[in-house]
Amino acid sequence: MKRFFAILLLLTLCIDLAAREYSVEDIPNVQLSNRYRFTSNPDGILSDWAVAKIDSICYDLRHRGIAQTAVVAVSEIDTDDVFDFAYELFSEWGVGSSSNSGIGVLLVEQAREIRFVTGYGVEGALPDAICKRIQTSYMLPHFRDGDYSAGMVAGLEAIRAVLNGSELDAGLSDDYAEDDKEAALALVIFFVLVIIGSLIIVVVVDRASRKCPRCQQLALQKDSVRVVSHNFGVTNYEDTFVCTNCGHSLKRKRQDYDATHNNRRGGGGPIIMGGGGFRGGGSIGGGWGGGSFGGGGAGSRW
Repeated sequence: MKRFFAILLLLTLCIDLAAREYSVEDIPNVQLSNRYRFTSNPDGILSDWAVAKIDSICYDLRHRGIAQTAVVAVSEIDTDDVFDFAYELFSEWGVGSSSNSGIGVLLVEQAREIRFVTGYGVEGALPDAICKRIQTSYMLPHFRDGDYSAGMVAGLEAIRAVLNGSELDAGLSDDYAEDDKEAALALVIFFVLVIIGSLIIVVVVDRASRKCPRCQQLALQKDSVRVVSHNFGVTNYEDTFVCTNCGHSLKRKRQDYDATHNNRRGGGGPIIMGGGGFRGGGSIGGGWGGGSFGGGGAGSRW
């Protein structure tokens, strides 16, 4: 009889654990105990390989000062509003630096929803439309097959690629393709205008230099050059011009600089300060940077 009740109690506990709905306070903040951890995976939804891969991506982004990224994957939460839950969770943790360069990624299996929240500091590089494209093109195809590990890794790799300045290699809609064509055309027009403008300036300057102040004809030609002085790499010249139309002559002064003049302006070379890096000992615990979030990000369901 005692054995029966023990088994019944064990089954009840297992059912309770399986049906657990997480509140914001329940989500383990793994970063606090280990600064190399960025993925909270209490239900084991993601494989060990996926957690390690995601942690390495997030560490790379943080180590290079690009963004602080927290990732959470749980089976169920205590609300139907995944956005509010994600916003409250990652704000409570303070993901991001003082420049609000935080990114929060929340996967809720039972809600079949993936949610990104972004701080103001990364919204320029990772706008809402890009967040949505990453989800629909890189993550949802895997999620629909039940492969949450592959989907989360693909999504985080796409986030890193965008923050590194790369363009997404898939998922462009017709609207985005049309925008790219218009941008390329505008760039070509800009460079053509720059070239035309430069040519016009060259022509105007040349005409001005050859115009005779007496007869107003473009007939000035250089007749002779005299070196006035040469000191410390600076040579002063006096050029004599004669108009082939009316015979008027005039003199113009100019300066030329050689390499020795530029070298004299330099100092004694660069100063290199040595010293090794500082490494703390003891605990490997970490923490977030106290960042905050606005309304940026995106969510998708499958």
